[in-house]
Amino acid sequence: MTPLSADRPSIDPMDDLFGHAPFAKSLAESICRYPGSDGLVLALYGPWGSGKSTVLAYVSHYIDQEPEESQPVVVAFNPWWFSGQENLARAFLGQLQAVLPSRSDKFKKLGDLLGDFAEGVGGLIDLSGVTGGAAGTIGKFIAKLTKRKPKDVPALKAEISQILRDAKKRILVVIDDIDRLAPDETRQLFTVIKALADFPNVVYLLAFDRDVAAQAIEQQSGLPGERYLEKIIQVPFELPPIDRVALRAALFKRLDQVLGNTPDGLFDQSYWTNVFFDGIDPLIKVPRDVVRFTNTLSVTYPAVRGEVNPVDFIALEAIRVFLPDLYGVVRANSERFSGHSRDARYEGDRNAAQAFHQTWANQVTESLRASTKALLERIFPKIGQMGHGSEWLAEWRRNLRACHPEVFPIYFKLTVPLGAVRRNEMMALLSLAASPVDFGDALVRAKTERRPDGLSKARALLERLMDYVEKDVPAEHISTVIQALFNVGDSLIDPADERGMFDFGNVSRASRPVYHLLKRLPANQRVGVLDAAIKAGIAVAVHSCVLRELEDDATKAKESGEVTLLSPDEVAQLKATWLDKVRTLSCEASFIVHPELSRLLAVWRQWGDDAEVRAWCGRFTESDDGLLALLPKFLQHTRSQTMGDWAVRLEPRLNPTWLENYLDTAACSQRLAELTRKGMIPGEAEEAVSQFLKEFEMLRAGKSPDGLGAFDE
Repeated sequence: MTPLSADRPSIDPMDDLFGHAPFAKSLAESICRYPGSDGLVLALYGPWGSGKSTVLAYVSHYIDQEPEESQPVVVAFNPWWFSGQENLARAFLGQLQAVLPSRSDKFKKLGDLLGDFAEGVGGLIDLSGVTGGAAGTIGKFIAKLTKRKPKDVPALKAEISQILRDAKKRILVVIDDIDRLAPDETRQLFTVIKALADFPNVVYLLAFDRDVAAQAIEQQSGLPGERYLEKIIQVPFELPPIDRVALRAALFKRLDQVLGNTPDGLFDQSYWTNVFFDGIDPLIKVPRDVVRFTNTLSVTYPAVRGEVNPVDFIALEAIRVFLPDLYGVVRANSERFSGHSRDARYEGDRNAAQAFHQTWANQVTESLRASTKALLERIFPKIGQMGHGSEWLAEWRRNLRACHPEVFPIYFKLTVPLGAVRRNEMMALLSLAASPVDFGDALVRAKTERRPDGLSKARALLERLMDYVEKDVPAEHISTVIQALFNVGDSLIDPADERGMFDFGNVSRASRPVYHLLKRLPANQRVGVLDAAIKAGIAVAVHSCVLRELEDDATKAKESGEVTLLSPDEVAQLKATWLDKVRTLSCEASFIVHPELSRLLAVWRQWGDDAEVRAWCGRFTESDDGLLALLPKFLQHTRSQTMGDWAVRLEPRLNPTWLENYLDTAACSQRLAELTRKGMIPGEAEEAVSQFLKEFEMLRAGKSPDGLGAFDE
């Protein structure tokens, strides 16, 4: 895990990333060469996180480089350390008392004097900036004074001033983090500085956000904050604007540390450039933004490294850090942001979408509104003006883009959903592409892994494989991947992977990559690759699915004149090869257990000899065991639902007419009835036999089992 970067100021100008050092050096020289002996208050203005503390550290560094006789004694006072205490004046004077006598013999006498002065003046500086008042804590202090000898505060101050004047040694009091104080403490601190600013040879260097301090003063006193500060600050400095080039360089350096080991192929430099300048760059305004942002990424990114697009993740994390309300809107409305553009069928839908996006845009600060809209439109093309149809989904998922509905949740949950295919799993599968055996075995093993929804990992891998066939399967491995799918494709058939009548099934999922890989092969190699794969493989259902698609293309091309992957003659050649393969497999005992047997017989009959298929079925069903093994292969289940009823029922169907091309259904009916009467129907065939006999009797009675309401009680 990348270590967090502490939000601490830089102390060595050699590490200067933002051009602060030259300004700090000039300021240090000015302080050291200041010719006067009167007290002086300097202020360094800058917003939070802009580098004020770093400039103060550099000033101290450069002062240390000056000749000793020119160096002031530096006293650092951080009022934030004393925040919440009753009296900042005592804390401040206590700091001077602790530091000055130890820095120079000239200040030895100041120890006791500053102690007495702190005791005497601590309660006499009220919060309105007027000495001698009786506000709040002052009443308590006056009560204490009645019990002990009061101090002659003016005399103490005069004595301290004389010692400071005679020492001829400048003192630099550096006060940082003023803008971190509570409003009442901010006003109290400036009251202290105002009361003590006229000590000779004492220079105050204050660093704070002018707007924050002015608002605090106005809130507590009702006085104009800016004018109040003008009476205290004699020499104001605005922190020089951060060089945008330097700020970006610092960000990029830190991003490289956090995301430098991103998997190959996920980082698109061109896309990053557009996303950065569209909307991330305007969000990074000061050095502290770099630290906050990259610290966040160092915590969140490792959990999803390799499972998200790094550019999209950086962008969305930037929105989370700098525009948290908008981040919440995006997170809660995935359907509004992810997915592809659809033609708005109803004007009301289009208007509702526009109103939704305009609402969140109006809530973004005006200065960031245009850039933020541009950023989100690039991350989520659906909300932009350019149409992006469903053909983009595969590319988006391959690149792990946040705009893909399946990938979107990972960006916000910071974890891959249980059972989802990780990118490294796809990369591991693709790494096996050189070996059809290894590639196929990996898919077969995946069939045994179950997701929480009951689907197999093999189904998910086949679907994700489509995202990679165009670019990530090396050309020299296309034939081996096709060979693997043509060998194990039928082994991946799983009823649990089919959800309803509209589900494609794993035969189709294994066929689609083959079809699209063929497009990448030279035309003169396609038929040879397929012919060899059919001869070597046993996935005849996948073979036939691919060949049917190629045959449909060739048929349509006769009318349109379009160029197809294969010519009609080449398809006919492959169909003949397939028929030879089926004839060979039909002689093996395993052929009868093929989960797609009924469809295979239909294709065999369509492409081959009807008599040949009928003869095979006749031979196989000569025994009762053969008949009872074949019949369940034609059993189907349909879904039915009564109006007003939420429950869906699965109804068995086995119409004897479906078998008329293969068997003598009347003779089969008699045999099955006799076996039923004798109680010789095995459990795995009971449903098929019962439904066959039921629908056979319906046909004999002149009632079509396929008719509407045929099975209503």
